[in-house]
Amino acid sequence: MTAPLSPPPWPIPPSWQVALPARAADAEPSPPVPPGPAAPPATTPSVPPATGTGPAGEGAGDGPSGARPEAPPRLVVVFAPEGSAPVTGAVPSPPNGVRVERRPAAGPVSTFAGVGELARVVGRAIGDGAIGAVIVHPAETLAETAWALELLHEGDARLVFVAASGSPADLADAIAVAAAGPQRLGCAVVARGEIHAARHVTATGIAAPAFASPDAGPLGQVIGGIPRLVRRPPERFTVRGPFAGRPPRVGLHVVALGDDGRLLRTLADDCDGLIVASRAGQAALAALLPAVSETAARIPVVLHSPAAPPAGSAVTRLDPLKARVLMHLLLDTGHDRAAVLAAFAALEAGAAVPPAPPSAAF
Repeated sequence: MTAPLSPPPWPIPPSWQVALPARAADAEPSPPVPPGPAAPPATTPSVPPATGTGPAGEGAGDGPSGARPEAPPRLVVVFAPEGSAPVTGAVPSPPNGVRVERRPAAGPVSTFAGVGELARVVGRAIGDGAIGAVIVHPAETLAETAWALELLHEGDARLVFVAASGSPADLADAIAVAAAGPQRLGCAVVARGEIHAARHVTATGIAAPAFASPDAGPLGQVIGGIPRLVRRPPERFTVRGPFAGRPPRVGLHVVALGDDGRLLRTLADDCDGLIVASRAGQAALAALLPAVSETAARIPVVLHSPAAPPAGSAVTRLDPLKARVLMHLLLDTGHDRAAVLAAFAALEAGAAVPPAPPSAAF
């Protein structure tokens, strides 16, 4: 099931109102929470307590004095480049029950090879026992990188992006989400107290970067250091390797005033796949239909438009830049033209990505 695009008519179940664990000495009785319908198991993990049994203290029983031993703190790794921006300064004090470890980032991710390296270093941190990771990233390409990592990340660990030009409060909020968000959250972006899904988030400013999710709205907020969700995270959608040797060329053509299709044909001649973005309806695409149809017979073509797609192509609601990211990864993992179109159809339907054809050459 995909995330609803309007406020949910159902109350948020208690298990979605995640909170950071408190030490036994600081614990206070929780106020009663009104009952709600049970949430889907894949997206509503309970937060392990700081004491007693759990992933870090499984099988631990009462000690000789009858008191339960305190569980080891949960690890969140922060990948941050060296710099003078506020968010790349000192890591804020972690919440109770959480240990934060800072590791250096290799540098700004500006290529798909860089995304692959980021996925590897994050994977090593999760293998070292981290329950989540925070990635400090330049705001300009943050939304694309977060979506690419979402597609490559197959585990349950929470990966949270925060803009390098943000504030220390953003970093503290990101650590809280990485420590206590839902297990199937995947990749998220935290900015100005809001939590955004990597699939929907986009940058809304350049001089003073801000983020929003125009088509879906934020997943929730971080209030007083505690993540609070107001809607279900979108279903996870991942692309599995191995990757081909030569990175594919995926073009992005934006339909503009006076477009007659000649530039589209020129671009498509040097592409392995093409995204065509049009804000208008069928009238704006009428002059391009012959060029789009010719291209779609040779390579995968995906249309971001309210108009119906020409024969042999697919349509998507993804932001065009993110549609390009998805097509690149699909082609790089050996999906042919038909499989790429099927994968985009599966994304729109909320299904899993079809596997690459067995005959694909890697």
